[in-house]
Amino acid sequence: MRDFRDAKAMARTLRQALAAKGLKLSNSEALELVAKMLGARDWNTLASAIQAAETPSGVASAPPTSAPPERPSRSRQFFSPNLEATLHRAVASANRRKHQYATVEHLLLGLLDDADAAAVLEACAVEAGVLRSALTSYVDDELTSLVWEGGDPVPTAGFHRVVQRAVIHVQSSGRNAVTGANLLVAIFSERESRACAFLEQQKLSRYDAVNFIAHGVRKDGGKAA
Repeated sequence: MRDFRDAKAMARTLRQALAAKGLKLSNSEALELVAKMLGARDWNTLASAIQAAETPSGVASAPPTSAPPERPSRSRQFFSPNLEATLHRAVASANRRKHQYATVEHLLLGLLDDADAAAVLEACAVEAGVLRSALTSYVDDELTSLVWEGGDPVPTAGFHRVVQRAVIHVQSSGRNAVTGANLLVAIFSERESRACAFLEQQKLSRYDAVNFIAHGVRKDGGKAA
């Protein structure tokens, strides 16, 4: 019999069952529905519970520290100054709200004030004010279950995956600095996150972001200076 740890499989089954009846449901929507069906406030809350349950010690596997992920060990690889500030800003955002975890949504909220990420959003015709409003409402109103008095927030596994993907991409492209723009692109791989859904609601695609970062091509077809 399935339990809450099978939530992803349950979401797939739900999508398939609804699709058979002609009803389309996105992956993130299915996950949110399953989370509520299982009594959780939202998918982030349920995902944290699953992560804790699957760790032998019963403790979440994310490092027990409020500090953002450490910079890569390779001497030629580093985080840009803007990104260093952004990572701390994201964790501080969770800390101000007394959230137990710093999620991908906290990270995206921090990226809105990152110069490199903001340049991509502007070039891709994203309404930053609308995106900020949607993210702030979600973090303030939908993540209340993360509020606790136990100490500093811990970056979630999703938060760490976004940073790691950005680092791997930069290393493979032969560049030295990881920027907020790279993290913005990496968020698209977190398909189950609301952060990814919010970007897609703004009609931003991974292709548009990469096309601007790599070639300076704006979404309207113009070239960056």
